[in-house]
Amino acid sequence: MFQSYNLLQILIQGGIAMIPLLICSLLIVAVIIERFLAYRRIKFDVEDTLYKIQHSVLKGNILEAVSLCEAKTSPIAVIFKAGLLKYDHDRDEILEAMERARIEESRKLKRYVWLLGTIGSCAPFIGLFGAIIGIMRAFHNIAATGSGGMAVVAGGIAEALVATAYGLVVAIIAVIGYNCCMVSISNTTEDMKVYTLRLLEILMEQQGK
Repeated sequence: MFQSYNLLQILIQGGIAMIPLLICSLLIVAVIIERFLAYRRIKFDVEDTLYKIQHSVLKGNILEAVSLCEAKTSPIAVIFKAGLLKYDHDRDEILEAMERARIEESRKLKRYVWLLGTIGSCAPFIGLFGAIIGIMRAFHNIAATGSGGMAVVAGGIAEALVATAYGLVVAIIAVIGYNCCMVSISNTTEDMKVYTLRLLEILMEQQGK
């Protein structure tokens, strides 16, 4: 049925359902690229930075430790900075400051990811809607001509098949992107919890508590 068509022509065969599906495709690409770049920027050598921070804290040079954090774009560095700025406070206040920073950074990690989950859930139904429209068109053509045959129903069947297939493709890509983002978020969140406690230990040891 589609052997003589190029990709664009096949997509056009999908009918009106292709409009929201194509919009969803653009959103998926935009979110995946944006999140990939965002997660790439947050990676840095945490152990080396923590060692340098500890060295600065032991020297009593808190400003130097804060500067080390400001040079990084990672949420872990933001948490470190929040804790260092409360250096001369008690344990609970330091931990509270870092927890507030951790919650805020966790929220930033999830930015736009909900779009992938929503599209992954809705795209198959949009494709199904397109399939129903295509089948309705096929029956309408039969009723209009008073006869059946492949020539009469081909357009409606093509619309139904293309819309269904493209809806599934969009959903699969969205779900894969969503799961990859959630794994990255989960790993980073766990690292934030671990390094929050490690910095807290360093500060408490320096305070002699």
